[in-house]
Amino acid sequence: MKKTWTEDEIALLAEKAAGMHATGCNCAQSVFLMFAEEGGLDKETARKLLQGFGGGLAVGEVCGALSGAAAALGLLSDPVPPGDFGAKMAFSEKTKALAEAFREGAGSLRCADMRPEDLEARKAVCGGYIRLGVKLAAEALMK
Repeated sequence: MKKTWTEDEIALLAEKAAGMHATGCNCAQSVFLMFAEEGGLDKETARKLLQGFGGGLAVGEVCGALSGAAAALGLLSDPVPPGDFGAKMAFSEKTKALAEAFREGAGSLRCADMRPEDLEARKAVCGGYIRLGVKLAAEALMK
C-alpha cells in the first residue's frame, strides 16, 4: 500500500514518537506505534508485538528504532505471497535500503554502538534515532 505524508506530517509523527519514548515506550514501539493503527492494529497489540525489540533485542544489537521502522514497512506494504521469490527479494531490497539509510543517518545499526550508558543522555540520543526511524519508514512507504 503506497501512502503519502507531507514533510510536516512526517515531522509531527517523528516528534510524537520521540515523546512516546520519553514517557516509557521503547524505541521500536515508539516508531511502530506511529504506523500501527493505519495497519489495523490497536495500540496495545502494537506495543505488545514490539516490546521485545527495544535495546537492540535487549542485547545491544539492531537498534530498536530501525526494527520498529522495518516492522512498519512490513505492516503497511502489500503482503509477499508465499513462494514468490521475486516479491520476497524485492521486499528484502526495500528493507535493506531502509537499513542502509538508517546506518547513514545514525552512523551504525547496533544499539550498543549508538547509545550512551547514561540513561538521561540516552533519552536525548535515542529520540534522534526514533525521529530518523519514523522519517525513513514514511519515506520508504511512499516509494
